[in-house]
Amino acid sequence: MESTTSRSAAHRQTGYIAEPPLDSPESLPLPPLTADLSQAKEDVRVTGVCRLTGVLSSDELEALRAKLDRQAAAERALGELAPEGSQGTKQLVMNMVNKGQVFRDLIVRPEVDAFAGMLLGKDFLLSSITGGSHYGSTSEAQVLHRDQGQVPASIGMPAACQIFWLLDDFTPARGGTWLVPGSHRWPAIHQIKPPDREAAVQVEAPAGSLVVWDARIWHSAGANPEGHPRRHISTFFCLPWMRPQENWGISCLQEVLDEASPTLKVRLGLKTYGTLGQVNGTATGQDNISLGSDPVIFPDYIIGENASLHPLRRVSRAVVSEG
Repeated sequence: MESTTSRSAAHRQTGYIAEPPLDSPESLPLPPLTADLSQAKEDVRVTGVCRLTGVLSSDELEALRAKLDRQAAAERALGELAPEGSQGTKQLVMNMVNKGQVFRDLIVRPEVDAFAGMLLGKDFLLSSITGGSHYGSTSEAQVLHRDQGQVPASIGMPAACQIFWLLDDFTPARGGTWLVPGSHRWPAIHQIKPPDREAAVQVEAPAGSLVVWDARIWHSAGANPEGHPRRHISTFFCLPWMRPQENWGISCLQEVLDEASPTLKVRLGLKTYGTLGQVNGTATGQDNISLGSDPVIFPDYIIGENASLHPLRRVSRAVVSEG
């Protein structure tokens, strides 16, 4: 096999060096479970997926499970205001940046730097963070899809990646995720229409593991025929010039941004990428670097017609009720 040092990076801002394309839509074997981070990174580069075990401690698992369970129950109790799908057998808890420090801590863990940094470069953004809780049996698997479907298949590089934190064991009986290893290296024509289910393999991994995949990989959630509880946290990351799934500029609480570490602020888009991601208004006293990347400072006012000044209002922790 050609060495990575003899190939140029597919994208100079990320340094990502791809494996050679496959000649046909061939499924590669699912890499074995590993506790070695270096091996897991190589698995992602070669096959597009990995299963890294022993990442979350028992205390971390219990804290995440308890917090997710409380949050999911509270959102179901909102009744008519509950997010869509909250009352079904599969509940997604969205925008978890606002919903507890224990979730925000996942975004800045070293495993995230290792995988997302390798695939997307140092300036990657958090696209979304979502909790998944499965409460009952389901009979049909999700349709195979690619998380990078909005990006032209011909670019030949990852624009996003998925990092799944497993809070319960993933098995076929519990509806473990279906993946098609190697499909990130398929010819572009085969990255448009989903392959047959026979091309995919179902993930098995113990609670506390990470399942990571390049966003070009065909995959889907599995059916959960026995109805075992299955919980996970999905952290989805993207290139700094892509539009994230969650609009952090609107939905992220101001107090969360005020309290965030420098790294978390960057992940939430509070650093420009060249000329992208600015908030233009009245003067902030910040000296900007021409065509460089700067911390985003919110101005006190946005300027309207005839230089009218409009206070920049942000969503805060002030609540409508404590119910």
